Amino acid sequence: MSLVANASGMIARKGATMTLNRAGETSITLKGKRIGGGIDQLGNADQQSFTVKIGTVELAASDWTPKVPSAGGDGAGDTITIDGRVRAILDVRPIHDGETVGLYELQVAG
Repeated sequence: MSLVANASGMIARKGATMTLNRAGETSITLKGKRIGGGIDQLGNADQQSFTVKIGTVELAASDWTPKVPSAGGDGAGDTITIDGRVRAILDVRPIHDGETVGLYELQVAG
């Protein structure tokens, strides 16, 4: 079984419902899996930062162009809502299976 099939199955079974948001686009409800995390000290405020892995199925089925999450910790990129809390996407790393992207690994904070 390929990485793509394994990853999609794992996220479907063990992932939590999240919402990927992009200005001017319809939000995408998808499954994602939160990995690790910690608290970063930012001035007087504490903020959680952690990794989220998402599949590609919901993105591929969306109207978004491009069909890839966009990082932009400065507020210019996409955001992801997890458990009702909006988090900035700071970095996006595609995980490939040959030529095919099977997952996206998102570094998020908020």
